Amino acid sequence: MRLLLLHSDLITYEAKKKTKFAEEPCIPSDSLEDALVAFCAVEAPDTEGIDDVISQTVAAIGEMSGQVNCRRVMVYPYAHLSSDLASPDVAVEALKAMEAALGAEGFEVKRAPFGWYKSFTVSCKGHPLSELSRSISPSEDAVKPEKKHIAHTFFVMTPDGERHDLQNFVDDSAF
Repeated sequence: MRLLLLHSDLITYEAKKKTKFAEEPCIPSDSLEDALVAFCAVEAPDTEGIDDVISQTVAAIGEMSGQVNCRRVMVYPYAHLSSDLASPDVAVEALKAMEAALGAEGFEVKRAPFGWYKSFTVSCKGHPLSELSRSISPSEDAVKPEKKHIAHTFFVMTPDGERHDLQNFVDDSAF
């Protein structure tokens, strides 16, 4: 996940034109005053550990929120932050999950629609903590594939096609 956070006096957007990935229905225009703008790009490698990436992203937003004393967030899909994007379906679900997780932590959250060409205006506050970027990847624990237990059965098959228990052919020989 690529994340660009801006502490803003105001963020406004207006959805202008759909792409083939446009989510519907959408809120065609919205704004938020004194907010963190979270420009987000969900990346292909995030797919393997998407829940972990969402959790880390929400934590990063929460950390900045505490530093600038701001509890409002505009989640803004911004594909231009990455050249290795996740599928649109994965990205939309991740952004919705971020929105829900932030809301559950007591943030006032709005989300710009995914898959639309939008005009937007941001008035960045311009203090030392007002701009922050993060590159968030799934932790190693989140992407480890589960070990599969494979049961092995050893036997001897004679030329006539009959299966025999291996123990019938074991002797004390080193071979």
